[in-house]
Amino acid sequence: MKLNTNPEHYTWGNTCDGWHLHKSKELNVIKERMPQGTFEVLHFHEFAQQVFYILSGTATFEINSEIQIVKPDESIHIPSKTLHSIENQNPEDLEFILVSQPTAQGDRVDFIEYDPDLKEHIKTLNVEWLEKYFYVEPNDVIQLSNPQTEILDKGGFIYYARRNNEIVGTASLLYETDEIYELGKMAVTEKAQGHSIGTVLMEHCFNQARQKGIKKLILYSNTKLESAIHLYKKFGFKEIYLEEGRYKRSNIKMEKVL
Repeated sequence: MKLNTNPEHYTWGNTCDGWHLHKSKELNVIKERMPQGTFEVLHFHEFAQQVFYILSGTATFEINSEIQIVKPDESIHIPSKTLHSIENQNPEDLEFILVSQPTAQGDRVDFIEYDPDLKEHIKTLNVEWLEKYFYVEPNDVIQLSNPQTEILDKGGFIYYARRNNEIVGTASLLYETDEIYELGKMAVTEKAQGHSIGTVLMEHCFNQARQKGIKKLILYSNTKLESAIHLYKKFGFKEIYLEEGRYKRSNIKMEKVL
C-alpha cells in the first residue's frame, strides 16, 4: 500500500495536463484535464484496454468512426486494438480519470493524414514492400514520387500510421469514380509488422470511405500473398473479374461493398 500525496504532473498537446495517480507496467491510473477545443489524434493501443471516467465537462469520443458523448459520472470502456480519440468541444474544462491495463505508455499507434512534410514516406514504405515481394513498376514510380498530383489532386486520400514518432505504415484510397475507390499503396515497414498495424490501418480506410460516402472499394493483389488474401476475405472482399493492364504483379482483383 502506498499513499500518493504528490502525483507526478505532465503536459501534453501544449495545453493539456495530466497527473499520474498510479504508474506501473501492469496498471496506469491518471487524471487529465483538457481545455476547450483540445483533442487527441486518432489512435489505438495494441495491448492496453482503457476506461475513461468523466469527472467534469463533457467528452466527445470517436470510436471506430462513431461519435459517443460521455458526461460527468459516466464511464466508457475502450478495448485494445480499437481506433479512438477524445475531444473537448465545450467551453468548460474536461476532467477525467483514465485507467489503462496494462500501461498504454509505448503502446500507441497514431493515424494521421498526408502532409507535404511526410511526402517521402509513402514512397519509402511501398518500395520496401514491392522490392521484397515483387518489383517496382513504372506507374508505381510516378504515383509514389508525386503523391500530391497523382493521388490527392485526382480525388484520392493518403493515410499514415505513426508508432513511437516514426511513420511505419501507409494506405491510400485512390479515386476511380465518385462511389468507387481503389484501396491501395498499402505497406507496413518490416520492423513494425506483427503489431496489428496493417489490420487497423485497413479498418481506418473502411471508416474513412464510409464517412466520405464511398459505396465500394476494390483492390488488386496476388494469390501468392496468402495471408493478405485471407485477411481481405475476412473483411468481406470478394473476387471479381480482373482486367488487364493495371498492375503486372496482380493476378486477382477483389471488391467490398460498404
